[in-house]
Amino acid sequence: MKTGDWLMTNQRVLGILFGVSAGAMWTVETVLGKLLFQSLTFIQITASEVFFAALTTLIYGLARRELVKFNRKNVGRLLVLGLVGTVFAPLMYFLGLTYTFAVNASLIAHLQPLFIAIFGFYFLNEKLHKHDLIAGILIIFAAVIITSRTADNLISFKVGNFGDLIVFFAMLSWAIVAVPGKQLTREMSSALIVCSRFLIASAAFIPILLCLNQFAVSSIYQVLLGLSVGLGYIFYYEGLKRVKASQVALAELSSPFFTMVFAWYFLGEVVTPIQMIGVILLILGLYILTQERPVVEPSKSEKA
Repeated sequence: MKTGDWLMTNQRVLGILFGVSAGAMWTVETVLGKLLFQSLTFIQITASEVFFAALTTLIYGLARRELVKFNRKNVGRLLVLGLVGTVFAPLMYFLGLTYTFAVNASLIAHLQPLFIAIFGFYFLNEKLHKHDLIAGILIIFAAVIITSRTADNLISFKVGNFGDLIVFFAMLSWAIVAVPGKQLTREMSSALIVCSRFLIASAAFIPILLCLNQFAVSSIYQVLLGLSVGLGYIFYYEGLKRVKASQVALAELSSPFFTMVFAWYFLGEVVTPIQMIGVILLILGLYILTQERPVVEPSKSEKA
């Protein structure tokens, strides 16, 4: 094997491993969040995640020397990313997690690519192909099956619960901020974007915690929660540097499997047979959604 081919292969393997590692870290977030509900409110849990993720990404950014100045026009997008994607969305996620299963929350969160594709079509002029529509149908059907949990519930159309609905709104918020997030990547380093969103969210949470008298660090799990989220973002962007976004997205699909194992072992949650069918449909739909589309060359008449 030539040196160039060897380096390319190893970079690809490393990129996939980073994607899988990101999925594992975000699984740890869900499980630790469930465990912390025994002693903390969902606001304290979200704030803990933000504070320690900000510290993790700040250290990473300084070490990589990627924290550079940003211009004024980026402030608005960063505020949307920080307040909507890093304050509101995680608050909704952990609130929903108090009413639903960790497995449900993780799988619902993985509906993001479908809505990112839709928002990209409307706001970024990204094309939607027939494969995207097929993937969308599979993903929506998977969501119905996953949240119903049993065949009886599915037949009687008892789909989801209050917690599932709240997690869905969190997922929708994360998908929405993908638009300004993608716009920011054209002008700023990924380290600066991630670090900024957590620092903005930290500044927002400080007065909230002080007003509610909930400012406290009482468990090592709070530190590990923020560390896992910060590392998840770092691993994700490191993967993006080495392989295509679609490949990282597929690797990150390992998250639901990690969640199933961890939720069973640490939380005693059991995945039902019908949910396993839903998981297969979800992965199939996301696989189709993340595949590259062939570039159609314009005809001679169009060129003219």
